[in-house]
Amino acid sequence: MNVSTLGLVLQSNITLNCKRWLYYSSLVCLVVLSFSSNFLADIALGQTNFSVENSGIFTIIQYSLMAFFMLLVWFLTPKVPAKSARLTNYKTILITAVLVRLVLIDVEPYTSNDASRYLFDGRIAYEGYDPYRISHDAKQLTELRNQWQPPQEHLAYVTIYPPLALALFSYSSSFGVDNAELAWRCLLLLAGLLTVWLCALVLKKAGKLEHLALVALSPLLILETGVGLHIDAFSTLAVAAALYLWQRNLRWYCGIAIGFGMSLKVLPVMLLLPLFFMQKSLEAAFSLVAGWLVTVGLIYGFTVALGYMPVGSIAVFFEKWRNASALFFALDSIDMLATGYQLIAILLAIAIFTVLVIAFVSFKQKERHKTNTDVIYYCMQLSLALPLLLSPVLFPWYLMPLVPLFALRPNIYLLTWLLLMPLTYEVLGDFLCCQLWLPADWPILLLGILYSLALLKLLLYWLKSRNYLTLEYR
Repeated sequence: MNVSTLGLVLQSNITLNCKRWLYYSSLVCLVVLSFSSNFLADIALGQTNFSVENSGIFTIIQYSLMAFFMLLVWFLTPKVPAKSARLTNYKTILITAVLVRLVLIDVEPYTSNDASRYLFDGRIAYEGYDPYRISHDAKQLTELRNQWQPPQEHLAYVTIYPPLALALFSYSSSFGVDNAELAWRCLLLLAGLLTVWLCALVLKKAGKLEHLALVALSPLLILETGVGLHIDAFSTLAVAAALYLWQRNLRWYCGIAIGFGMSLKVLPVMLLLPLFFMQKSLEAAFSLVAGWLVTVGLIYGFTVALGYMPVGSIAVFFEKWRNASALFFALDSIDMLATGYQLIAILLAIAIFTVLVIAFVSFKQKERHKTNTDVIYYCMQLSLALPLLLSPVLFPWYLMPLVPLFALRPNIYLLTWLLLMPLTYEVLGDFLCCQLWLPADWPILLLGILYSLALLKLLLYWLKSRNYLTLEYR
């Protein structure tokens, strides 16, 4: 071996060792950053020398650093040919995914008080009342309210959550005021781990296991499940289950998974739109929809039979609450919200146009000799994103069900959205210290720029392509 060859071998080994060191160091950093939630919880409770007003900044830093190391792991993940890729090739990512979730098992929630509302809604149902009719400030709930201490800002409203979510809340609350949150944490931990496992199987089937880090180490899934304690962890699991069943052509069961997801939180039902129109036969499409209809019908029918009216305060929620909605911010700025009819007309026009595009593109796929799965993934992403884009209220955890779809087909616009949404936590400081909800405008402006760039990209792509379905979509 000559000197030049030896030098190349040494250089290659040094580069490989550096990449390996960065890879494992990033995994360790993710565990440490996840564990730092204990420290951030202490800051939020005023138990450190740091000011509570800094909670929002520290939360944003935590999210940003975890996102950075997640992306670093993704870039450095050893590339294995799709045909020979096995889950054992990615065991360090899977082990880390378990660790970053386990270290959060006893962290006090500091990004949201939704868990307190969940558990009180569940306790109301457990005690035999109808949480869809009785608000938290009802006189007959005085004793329960003193025990459970639900959030003050939600006292005047009845529950907003679908029946299956309420059943999970009620089950957790049955463990009593001292243990209910721990029971809820354990359910969420199980949902988070099952999501990672199902997504790993989905990615393996799709030949995209190299993207496993994007879901297994996603700070959104880790922190919004283990710290925020949000029900969206279960709707994310429903999306992962639907994808798993769709890949295996189990359309009836895929419809059932979407039905369960809708009964936890409405968003997963949007998967029906692209999946229905891409079916190659009416029988397959009917099987998918039938599974969904039977599941939703049985769950809601059983709920009504028990005497509940599962409607709740959804109308009040959309009427009174505003957060991180670039569309509503823009319409407000140009005085387009003068009447409710104008708002409804604008939202309907956008929704109908987008739905027609998704339906058309999905329908055209079944006419192709070979289905372009990337186009289908984009349609699924857009379908789930549509209600969030049109909603007057948007919180980071609402984006959780998009993460499994993002891992299937990463793109810069969805990645940027997932990275930008945690910036809205800037509002935490004033809320935790002074109970003031005063969101800044700059995160909304950044989101508006992102939406505009994504729309411009789609328009330019459409204008440049005569037959866009046959071109590569980037």
